[in-house]
Amino acid sequence: MPCVEEFLCRFLRRESPSWPQAAGESFTIADFLERARYHGVLPLVYDRLQREPDSGQGWPQQVLQACHEDALGHAMWELRHRDLLMRVLAQLAKIGVRPVLFKGTALAYSLYPARALRARGDTDLIISPGARRQASAALEALGFTKQLDAGGELVFYQASFIRHDERGGQHTLDVHWRINNSELLSRLFDYQELFRNARPVPRIGPDALAAGRVDALLLACLHRATHHQAPYYVDAVAYYSGNRLIWLYDIHLLAGGFSHAEWDELIGLAREKGLLAVCLEGLERAQARFHTAIPEPVVAAMRLPGPPEAAARYLGGGVWRQQWMDFCAIAGTANKMRFLTETAFPPARYIRQKYPQGQSDWLPWLYLRRVSGGLLKRMHRQADTR
Repeated sequence: MPCVEEFLCRFLRRESPSWPQAAGESFTIADFLERARYHGVLPLVYDRLQREPDSGQGWPQQVLQACHEDALGHAMWELRHRDLLMRVLAQLAKIGVRPVLFKGTALAYSLYPARALRARGDTDLIISPGARRQASAALEALGFTKQLDAGGELVFYQASFIRHDERGGQHTLDVHWRINNSELLSRLFDYQELFRNARPVPRIGPDALAAGRVDALLLACLHRATHHQAPYYVDAVAYYSGNRLIWLYDIHLLAGGFSHAEWDELIGLAREKGLLAVCLEGLERAQARFHTAIPEPVVAAMRLPGPPEAAARYLGGGVWRQQWMDFCAIAGTANKMRFLTETAFPPARYIRQKYPQGQSDWLPWLYLRRVSGGLLKRMHRQADTR
């Protein structure tokens, strides 16, 4: 692990590493701040510095000031985001739509001691597939704008809605009706299952529900694994990796509060869904970074030989294998053909928006440009992962 990441992990493990001084061990202030922001842990660093001032003894003043400013910005955004989220959930409840929050926001309010400590750029929630039109209309009535996507019933299982507040801050809701855009992975959890196991989140408001703890841990492990091939964005830059420290810290905190019964439930559910390998990898990565306590019987149970797990094979493969496995997971020849059509030929309005500089170009040429560009990107990604 690069020295900046190691330094961050030691600090978050409540050790007190000295700021490197020797030329051979040093990293720049800019390096530290860039990596801490990329990993989403700068608010956590600042929180410990505030609670234990001696832990930052000898740190450059520039770092301490940057931590303070970053934490203040997160706290102000969080106040506005919570207010907006309460309004959204209340409006959806009025029309009989009960979303289940998962990933960052759900964990910020149910797991972290202060919600602003869990840095994130959006809120993920899942609804019943039949509530899509109602939810979209309600969000647009509250001032959200639905982002144009490639469309299709078998290609995208979520929609993004964006609203800007009076201070210029951006608030994004990712509304899912399936847990993942992958045809294969999307079948691992459905809305009804997550709703049945959901728990209230009074720190958000009376209408808030979040995924239950066992579901949340499995989803956290699954989420980080998907980003080995699927990009995520930090400051508009695309990255491919499942090892952001904030994702591993989520797993660390979740696992740290598990009871014996919850560990047993986790093993059973992971085995049922074919997620034992994915879950074990996430737990072991968190343990390597943050010394997460994982009972030995749990590790032994997860290592027991069993049938090959489709999810592990999917997540461990390249983009070509993933697309083939998604195609094979679609039921029926008609749906398979529809998937191919939706993938190759998204709506014209989407193509025009994707290539605004080519508004006057012949539309078939823009489709060909999209396909060829996508092939090149996949070939590069496949080469990079070898």
